[in-house]
Amino acid sequence: MRNILEKYLISIETEKSHRLQAFFAQNVFKQNTLFFHIFGVKGADLPTTQYFKLAVANRERPLSPAELGCTLSHVQAIEHFLETDQQYAVFFEDDAIQKYDFSLEQLEQEMLKLNLAPSFLLSLGGIQLSFSEKVKGTLIENKLFGKNVLAIHPYYYKNLSSTYAYILDRDMAKILVEYHQPPHGCDHWGDLSALDNVPHLYATYLFDHPEIISDQSNSYIEQERVKVKGIKQNKAQLSLYVQLINKLARLRLQKYHD
Repeated sequence: MRNILEKYLISIETEKSHRLQAFFAQNVFKQNTLFFHIFGVKGADLPTTQYFKLAVANRERPLSPAELGCTLSHVQAIEHFLETDQQYAVFFEDDAIQKYDFSLEQLEQEMLKLNLAPSFLLSLGGIQLSFSEKVKGTLIENKLFGKNVLAIHPYYYKNLSSTYAYILDRDMAKILVEYHQPPHGCDHWGDLSALDNVPHLYATYLFDHPEIISDQSNSYIEQERVKVKGIKQNKAQLSLYVQLINKLARLRLQKYHD
């Protein structure tokens, strides 16, 4: 059976680094080492003028160098995916942790059975983190390896965190490339809900992530992010009537649970 998932790893590590070796030592990845495209931009190495233009100018809160580098890495990987003839791609960051025993080939097959709406991003981890505790939506009928899948309500796109493991289709890839002109934070999804054709975000919990406790976290981006206070989210200019209707509708939504 022909593989349908193009595979990407976001990492700034050297080939023989302990971190990268630990990633590929996990069962789900070790058989696919040669099939991963690796992209990594070090935000701290960007010229000052480029960093200011992309991460500071016209922003309420600048992106940290690690945030900008991570975002540019994801965008470059997504652009590469669009140069292929594949319909789907899976993306991992090098601190993703295998939680269950399955292969990427099995993930391909089971993902198709979900029958997700076009223009989708399926987060494979992050919904369990405290950053995402406010996220609500509707649990879809089908499960992925026995785990629930939450169709997130667009109002809560702004609350979904992390890009360490996800799948997207070509339509979503095109949306994200345009969305990041100029770059948002790689997991700042809030403004997607304001697009004319709102894409679909789904979330489940198949891959874990080091706990974000302090600036000693293994995640480079979180080491900088935790030092920066919260970002103000753009809000659509809605009438009071529409806001009330939306609030009532959200009362029926669910949080993710296993």
